[in-house]
Amino acid sequence: MKLACNALHSNISTSAYKYISIFIRAFICTSAYLHIGALSASAQNFGGNPPSLKWRQINTDTVRVIFPAGLETQGERVANIVHYLNQHTRNSIGNRQQKVNIVLQNQTLESNGYVQLGPFRSEFYLNPPPSPLELGSLQWDEQLALHEYRHVLQNMNFRQGISKAFSYLGGELGQAAITNIAVPNWFWEGDAVTMETALSPQGRGRLPAFFDGFRGLMLDNKHYSYMKIRNGSYRDYVPNHYELGYLMSVYGRTHYGQTFWRDVTTDAVRFRGVFYPLSQSIRRRTGYNITGFYKATMQEYQHEWQQYANRPAITPAKPLNAPSNIVTNYRYVYSAGPGQWVTLKSSYQRIPGFYLVDSTGHEQLLTRPGNSFDDFFTYNNGRILWTEARYNARWVWKDYSIIKLYDRASGHTATITHRTKYFSPDITNDGQSIIVAFTTPKQQYGLHLLNAHTGAVKQVLPNPENWYYSFPRFTADGQSVISPVRNRLGQMALVQQSISSGESTLLTPFSFNVIGAPVVAGDTLYFTGSWKDVNNIYACTLADKKIYQVTDRPNSILHGAVDAQQQQMVFSEFTTGGYKLYSTPLQASQWMPLDTAVDAHSVWLKPQLEESGNILPIVPHNDYPVKKYPQLTRPFNLHSWVPTFDDPDYSLTLYGNNILNTTSTAIGYTYNRNEGSSAIGANFLFGGWFPYLQAGVDYTFNRSALVKDIGRLYWKELDWHGGITIPLLLSSGKYGRSLSAGSNYHYLRSYPDGFKFRDEGIQYLSNTLVFNNQRIKAPQNIYSHFGQYLYLQYTHSIDEVPAEQFYGRFDLYLPGLFPNHSIVLQAAYQQQDTMQRYSFTDNFVYARGYNEPFYGHIYKLGANYHFPIAYPDWGFAQLIYLMRLRGNAFYDYSQAYNFRTKTSRRFASTGGELFFDTKIGNTIPFSFGVRFSHLLDPDPLEVTRNRFDFILPLQQLFSY
Repeated sequence: MKLACNALHSNISTSAYKYISIFIRAFICTSAYLHIGALSASAQNFGGNPPSLKWRQINTDTVRVIFPAGLETQGERVANIVHYLNQHTRNSIGNRQQKVNIVLQNQTLESNGYVQLGPFRSEFYLNPPPSPLELGSLQWDEQLALHEYRHVLQNMNFRQGISKAFSYLGGELGQAAITNIAVPNWFWEGDAVTMETALSPQGRGRLPAFFDGFRGLMLDNKHYSYMKIRNGSYRDYVPNHYELGYLMSVYGRTHYGQTFWRDVTTDAVRFRGVFYPLSQSIRRRTGYNITGFYKATMQEYQHEWQQYANRPAITPAKPLNAPSNIVTNYRYVYSAGPGQWVTLKSSYQRIPGFYLVDSTGHEQLLTRPGNSFDDFFTYNNGRILWTEARYNARWVWKDYSIIKLYDRASGHTATITHRTKYFSPDITNDGQSIIVAFTTPKQQYGLHLLNAHTGAVKQVLPNPENWYYSFPRFTADGQSVISPVRNRLGQMALVQQSISSGESTLLTPFSFNVIGAPVVAGDTLYFTGSWKDVNNIYACTLADKKIYQVTDRPNSILHGAVDAQQQQMVFSEFTTGGYKLYSTPLQASQWMPLDTAVDAHSVWLKPQLEESGNILPIVPHNDYPVKKYPQLTRPFNLHSWVPTFDDPDYSLTLYGNNILNTTSTAIGYTYNRNEGSSAIGANFLFGGWFPYLQAGVDYTFNRSALVKDIGRLYWKELDWHGGITIPLLLSSGKYGRSLSAGSNYHYLRSYPDGFKFRDEGIQYLSNTLVFNNQRIKAPQNIYSHFGQYLYLQYTHSIDEVPAEQFYGRFDLYLPGLFPNHSIVLQAAYQQQDTMQRYSFTDNFVYARGYNEPFYGHIYKLGANYHFPIAYPDWGFAQLIYLMRLRGNAFYDYSQAYNFRTKTSRRFASTGGELFFDTKIGNTIPFSFGVRFSHLLDPDPLEVTRNRFDFILPLQQLFSY
């Protein structure tokens, strides 16, 4: 009897590795800026800063600004702007008050920011964006303050009615969930972009490139439904919710008043009208539902854009590339000889690569770059230079941007620098020197002249005004550098700087017109600028510093290059099929002189938004006391209740995180459907040191087992556990890599009800190693074309109770027959002791269609072929939107060894899976499916050989 009971006695406690995943960003509002390079990063990183970083704070009744020592100036400026915004810009959103924490991050080169609930805080990533075309040229900490504090005010004022009730039921994440259902993401971001535009001399609402997407749809006569615009597409280019939101926001303010959206969102978060409350509120005030309101907005703006596009002065140009049904981007282009061009090409099916393109449209892949913070590159005399992202293995916030060089003659790629923070390198004609823009964690900027072979710094060019340099370029003689720069006010100008003397000369006056990457061709400089309603190519003749407009196109140009021998210009222009290359004759006689003092923008690019106007010069300067901010301030900081559905376990957990995100707390209740048992537990995780430290306790009651000839037996369990985990980020080049190793100690004791176990307790160690290596993938790719996932776990007792289990799993990702097809091969093995004195948690994934067999050891081999079927881009009633239908054909082969009969038994199956990739309520990504399994061998517990299963991962709804 005792042996039988022990055979059913299994561990249900949760290891520290599981708790690493508790940083649930359920319906978090909002990442304020889309990352503009190839790198994707999450909004928050647990334990991402080294403990050597010393934190300071400015603490007022309105805001606590937390920043690394040395950034007192930035911290004080952010605090002053926030106070002004809190006092003077509430009329259009509401008057509710709540203090917020803002953390300034200076170790990362990502240009971003966000506000979240759970806990209520904001983070600013202080490095300015290398390119000003999409995000502007304002002082970055000021633009972040204008944009992000609007999100703060939104969250404060959306805590009303039903949303307030959910904040009591689910905490801050409960409020975030319900308000993101009530208020669409386009309003969160559109309203914030409106404010950064209304309260500054620039903002994205005054940048021509910000409107390229919707303007491109108009030019191509594409009229997408509101649901498609809201949810996006794997097949077609769709403008993002920032652009949609700004247009809708301004249209509402212009036609219905400054407080229109305040009243609409108040109705929405109070759920005045249970279904589609925001749409119902708009209908009551305008007569339009949300779809009609969207159409009215588009009609107004399209009229303006169409008038501009129909002007007779449009520069004629012919496409250099053959038409494609796949969205394909050719970003940045350089002359590589007569009729040849080097460009950066990517598509919805292929990852970025540098290609050689000729005048016939023929393309040759040269090499592929890796992940970067900025996708800009340069080319000169057979050499391609670009930057790639690198990371500190442990401290995720501490990253770098290094220089890579590809030589066409040798086909060799070299790494020129290490652990640097560089952008936009250029190389001299002789290949001996590199000029590059640098940034430092203390917000110091400038230019370094490097040895092109060793990467050593040869010279630091003077920068007394601390201008932010973008895209520095050598002049033809290599004696000077020309670069767009941004001053402290956020204005831009072109500057020529002598390398020998360091003296700088302005080529253009400072203004809020943004300037893109220049190209030097002899004594003429070509560059992209925003002086008109779209970005065009302009030229500066260096001898007399005169500015001319070279192109006049219906939509924005990103970059252009000149073939001097053939007197031809090729440029990259935005279309709904991606950035395309166009060629046009280079005719200097037709260039139009540009008067840089004239504001030639149309009225829609100069919005009057009835706010305070440009507040940046009038924000008062208050001297706030600066104090230390200890890393362990408020270590528990409980903020949210979150449900978890991981069948057969269902739980409700109270989560907490400190503001610096170095501690995490989880206190919860779990119900196991199979046993009918319940558990309460608490866990604490600290990520401020090199290893994560974890400690916790779980108490389970009503554990039970049905024993033959005896009946059901019940017992309780108490599990104390603690351990360490070392998470390492090893990403580089085209691969994202991570390695995690951990060991956890458990002391588990059982309390039987009316009977005795042979062993009343056990002490054991659970050791885990996880390695993941994935090549970056294109938007349509279902899985990476090359990747590996390895999971190893060895759990064993360390006392007199004999118990052990080893589990290993390896997944290999390979390309299929077509670009979006994937082969996934799987192998798994598990062995457990045969004493059956104690059984550990079973993580093995069995052959599909079978129940769990009896075994001492088991292995499984699996083959999967994943493929897309269709991209419907179809939705129903704003409730569900189907983006992609995909399939998987599989074969599983497994052998289980029965230690009692000394025989192995085969379990093989084949079948198919059908998956639906959807958006629920225009908000939540949700993939579900159905599986058919044909069993090639009999199941020990069932007669049928054919099984249907629904794949319904409900937890997706709570982990977005």
